[in-house]
Amino acid sequence: MAGIGLEKLTELNTLVFGSLEFLFRYLPLFLLIFYLVPNRFKTFVLFAFSVLLYALGEPKYVLLLLGMSLVNWLFGRSAEAGSKKWLAVAVACNAGMLVYFKLSNAFDRSFLLPVGISFYTFKSISYLADVYRKRIPGERSFLRFATYLCMFPQIVSGPIMRYEDARDGMTCSAYRLTRVEDGLKRVVAGLAAKVLIADRLGILWNDVQTVGFESISTPLAWLGMAAYSLQLYFDFAGYSLIAVGIGQMIGFPVIENFRYPYASRSVSEFYRRWHMTLGSWFKDYVYIPLGGSRRGTKRTALNLMLVWALTGFWHGNGLHFLLWGLLLGALVVAEKLWLGRFLDRYRILSHLYVLFVIPMTWIVFAVDSLPQIGVYFARLFPFFGVGEAVNPGDFIKELSIFAPTLAAAALFCIPAVGIWCEKHRRNTVVVLALFVLFWAAVYRISNAANNPFLYANF
Repeated sequence: MAGIGLEKLTELNTLVFGSLEFLFRYLPLFLLIFYLVPNRFKTFVLFAFSVLLYALGEPKYVLLLLGMSLVNWLFGRSAEAGSKKWLAVAVACNAGMLVYFKLSNAFDRSFLLPVGISFYTFKSISYLADVYRKRIPGERSFLRFATYLCMFPQIVSGPIMRYEDARDGMTCSAYRLTRVEDGLKRVVAGLAAKVLIADRLGILWNDVQTVGFESISTPLAWLGMAAYSLQLYFDFAGYSLIAVGIGQMIGFPVIENFRYPYASRSVSEFYRRWHMTLGSWFKDYVYIPLGGSRRGTKRTALNLMLVWALTGFWHGNGLHFLLWGLLLGALVVAEKLWLGRFLDRYRILSHLYVLFVIPMTWIVFAVDSLPQIGVYFARLFPFFGVGEAVNPGDFIKELSIFAPTLAAAALFCIPAVGIWCEKHRRNTVVVLALFVLFWAAVYRISNAANNPFLYANF
């Protein structure tokens, strides 16, 4: 994958929520200071701590982050005056900076992206557009705006919070113990999803890669594809839960970023439930300004394809990301034109369609070599006849090891399970279960190298 480099993130314990340093050193220290200082200083504490954590983990680019904060704050003043020209300049500067770093990484793989640049760039653009549209007033305080852009719970992998939500969170009103408790439970649930499910399934996917796609059996190819699909979901959904939980503990609103996407009945619905803040960003700031679906069928299809091509580029500069985006765009267009009406009529078939198609698109996303993508699909559908499995029994071996984790992952993809847990979150049994899960995750972390969140790589 393109990005800041997983090998680098392993050492950024200040910004990796799944590290013991963050859980037992940085987060408790921040919360202690934040709760003790008077309300008028809380925003400064959040800003200062965010910049400190970023500087400790990414000293090379902390001035870029602060510079982007200052420039966009000033641009916001121009946008508030209704200057379309200055809005265009501001958006071009932000987009140009992101494209520069993405392309620099594409031509020189040793050139690593600044941590979080994809996320704080999109937050900046949404703020400027909302100010220009008079949806929100321009922020007069540089401290408040910079806190919004730099806040450490969201800077690595989002969610992409809109400024109107962040502004409400920075009022620093009185904190209810129940709000802090609910936030802490989200943090624990997210940590368990990441460490106990995603990281565990990552071992299975790594085994598949280590053996080599040419040498795995067809059943193992399908198992590996399922494992990666679930790993990515629980990894990113786990990060989102931790980020939202920390924000909730300090007064920010709960931002939903995932809503049981594998219960969807179409690819379009899947991406309305997956990384919801990114999807809504592209809808509000790209798709609708392009004309949305208001200018006829051909223009709608073109707009959708453009949005998905940009989505692929946002995730990375490799050709496989562009192919992934265009593939999803084609599926969304097909559903909008005719396939969606068919799926609406057959409930079970539509669910099976999503569970069949989405994991295959994740292979295009995960494998950065187009020839290797072809090899993997040849393994999924062996009538292409590519090589021989080194060990035809590899599927049984891997399944016997990872079956409990796969079963747990499948269980927590069911909306009814999550809804029940949320409804009974104050039940003694649920609280005890979270307590056990937390210490099980800590034990797992202490016996393994830090495994950074996958979406921190984009």
